[in-house]
Amino acid sequence: MDQQKIRLYALTTCEYCQSLKRMLAEIAPWFEAVEVDVLSRDDRKKTIEELKKVNAACSFPTTVIGDLTIIGYKVQEIKEALGIRTEVDDLYEKLKGINEKKGFYFNANREKTFELLRGLLVNKDRYGYMACPCRLALGDRDIDRDIICPCAYREPDVREFGACYCGLYVTADWNAGRVERVVVPERRSADMY
Repeated sequence: MDQQKIRLYALTTCEYCQSLKRMLAEIAPWFEAVEVDVLSRDDRKKTIEELKKVNAACSFPTTVIGDLTIIGYKVQEIKEALGIRTEVDDLYEKLKGINEKKGFYFNANREKTFELLRGLLVNKDRYGYMACPCRLALGDRDIDRDIICPCAYREPDVREFGACYCGLYVTADWNAGRVERVVVPERRSADMY
């Protein structure tokens, strides 16, 4: 991996900043973290002026990788900028190819999509199958069959609401904002538990 200059402008009190700091420590330990809220008054003023040059809103977290500025908690975007591929990237490409042909698209919010895909992989490691990350799996494949992704509820949810329960799969119209975005009700019976 190319050791590009990486600077994270963060706050010690910001959950997203600290999460990005931990992630960067794992994947790019040479990065520099500037925790603005604990700087001396003079250093803080100087740092804020520096930050405004790449992020006029001066919001946190802000990650600068070479000449690229990424504003907000955008894990996937940071990994892509660093050229890091993961099992989640492979799963994304595989499922995208299979499901778009059927009219099911991934949520255009890549951060949400990749978090959900990470959840599927956690459940695969935990149970041996990719149970919906937004539902409680019981660890019995026969009982959980209805929530193995794509779950049995995906098609009716997408048809009726434009999105599935967890929001991983949506219609093209939903992604384009032509469908009202509502909370998709749970179709699975609570009697399962």
